[in-house]
Amino acid sequence: MAIRSLSGTWVFSGEPIHIELKEGHIKSVCPCEPTGYIIAPGFMDLQVNGYKGIDYSESPNICQIRHLVEVLASHGTTRHLPTIVTNSKENMIENLRCIREYVDSPLYIECTIPGIHVEGPFISTNEGARGVHNPTHIRPADYGEFCRWQEAAGGLIRIVTLSPEGDESLEFIRNIVRDGVVAAIGHTDADPDMIDMAIEAGATLSTHLGNGSPPMIPRLENFLWAQLASDRLSACIIADGFHLPPYVLQSIMRCKGRDQTVLVSDVAPLAGNPPGIYRWTGMDVEIYSDGHMGLHNTNSLAGASKLQDEAVTLLHRRLSVPLDRCFDYAALNPAQVLGYFPSREIPKPDDPVNLMLFEFDVSGMLATRTAAIGRHYYNTIKE
Repeated sequence: MAIRSLSGTWVFSGEPIHIELKEGHIKSVCPCEPTGYIIAPGFMDLQVNGYKGIDYSESPNICQIRHLVEVLASHGTTRHLPTIVTNSKENMIENLRCIREYVDSPLYIECTIPGIHVEGPFISTNEGARGVHNPTHIRPADYGEFCRWQEAAGGLIRIVTLSPEGDESLEFIRNIVRDGVVAAIGHTDADPDMIDMAIEAGATLSTHLGNGSPPMIPRLENFLWAQLASDRLSACIIADGFHLPPYVLQSIMRCKGRDQTVLVSDVAPLAGNPPGIYRWTGMDVEIYSDGHMGLHNTNSLAGASKLQDEAVTLLHRRLSVPLDRCFDYAALNPAQVLGYFPSREIPKPDDPVNLMLFEFDVSGMLATRTAAIGRHYYNTIKE
């Protein structure tokens, strides 16, 4: 393959660099003149339900998953966790097998899917807390069922989101953490004592903190304060302009700091469709004229419609979060959740390629020009 190159300012240090790439690795790095572009690590998104009609919870085929990976890469998301939501036992097993088949296939692009996130079905049955998850399939935590999932997934499951509302949930957390899987608290109405016990059992992550919550909660003794206060929990946030008001985003980022704030998209398969009412996970979901999605005839949101490039733009432009910190949240911290050790240093020769080159367009939107993953290169798709 011909050598390709990227020239721009390294997002973490502000140094203009020229990087030559060959056969999926960094060939050389040297100083250069500023180009107006910025080089950064690709985004890692821990929560992708689907996009543009492709649904990880509806048995996607290998070609559909490959297409989704490429679309995400064109927006700078070079790695992501397909997210399976609450469903019947049979359907969840089938969906996990579909993702495994893609990862095992010749169409798989190396490193793009480092694992799977299972969100539910071991969550709260309370309206509001359960969000768009179908209450028909919500059930108590069952480690035996998890083992069957992991067998179907070929060991790919890296995160399970559950609500710690019973003793079986705590034992479940202990078991999956022992297996090297991240236990995440989400879609919960648990009291602070149960949150603390879940943390003691090994939970280390809050899934889309502030969302998947009842509309009314006790003023002081609630699961939000308990999770915000814990230094042992990283917190995922959705910054799409709908899920969390700016002051809530700011509060979570200040509580969790630079190292424990994790940006996720929670993008849904219906994202990109025109306004109207659609079916997703057996539920009626409405897409509104402003682009947000909600459970029909309720105030509950139903996944997100924006990818990480738009979320980073919102944080940087509207909330004045420094750009390097946005990439901590969207690229480095998600990798750290999964046990990787990402660096803010300029890439070195022989490092594997996982980079994006971008600029801000005239509207102030982060516009990805090129994403490079291993031997694969993607230019921005104009949608």
